[in-house]
Amino acid sequence: MSAPARPRPHRRAVGQLLLGFIPLLVIEVAVLALLAVRVSAAERPLDAATEVARATVVATGRTPDGRGVAVTLDDSRRGKVVADAPGDASGVRRGAELTVAYDPGDPPNATRFYVNGDAAHRRLQDLLFGLTVAALVAVVTTVLTALRFLTRPRLRLAPATQATASRVVVRQGLAVRSWLELATARGVRWLPVHWAPELARLAPGSVIELRGDPAGSRLVLPVVEGAELWPSGRLRTRPPRGDRRVAEPDPEATGTGWGRQVRGDLAPVLIAPVLGILWAYLDGAGPGGFAVATALAAGVLFWLAQLLGSDPAPPARE
Repeated sequence: MSAPARPRPHRRAVGQLLLGFIPLLVIEVAVLALLAVRVSAAERPLDAATEVARATVVATGRTPDGRGVAVTLDDSRRGKVVADAPGDASGVRRGAELTVAYDPGDPPNATRFYVNGDAAHRRLQDLLFGLTVAALVAVVTTVLTALRFLTRPRLRLAPATQATASRVVVRQGLAVRSWLELATARGVRWLPVHWAPELARLAPGSVIELRGDPAGSRLVLPVVEGAELWPSGRLRTRPPRGDRRVAEPDPEATGTGWGRQVRGDLAPVLIAPVLGILWAYLDGAGPGGFAVATALAAGVLFWLAQLLGSDPAPPARE
């Protein structure tokens, strides 16, 4: 028996994945570079604080914002420690002794002293945490995107089978995805797929080719009108959640522009500022942290819509 003909590549899926990943990659690189610069700037004064001594507290409640604790050394060097919060400074009593670090090059009458847990150490910890989160996001999104490009083409080599398929459009919140409802010898299966004109022209109950076994595989490659449809998720035995309905075919369907794709997928991005505010509040990162978190969240949300195979041309609501 001759091998089945090679299906036409799903260029729309490739373009959609790149549409989501390239802007996110640019954002991730910019965020990582910005955080790396800030971490370096925050480390610099702490690295220069090479001298350690015992200092005596002479006053509290100093600037900035009542977080300053004035201290002095036995050699008459004086300056202050800046606490992370006003409550930290108010809990320090006058006459108490602190183990401090300082830069011997600072002016003797205006030395910046450091203790563990002060504002400088807390800022460095927050920046390092943010840098770690951003790096983790970059690694995860890159790996998941790369897996799509590596695993989907390999499905072309799987044995060919057949199944009866209908296109099902599922709306769940702001997400709209196309699924194939597949009637197989082992029962009904549901497979999310990236949109293509061939998918839009598919009539309900059509017999299509599948590369792979829908009974035992987590992924199969549908072939419609000689063109492959990349799955945007694993094969399921249970129907997807959300508002489901079988889509009527559009015999005149052709390629849809990327502008329509972008407009449809910008809706979830609107919640990015909310996530930015939440991050800035929990992390105490201020306006800069809000801007960084919002940009990164916006990039991830738009990328996720492309990874999940958002549908740029769903049927109109009834």
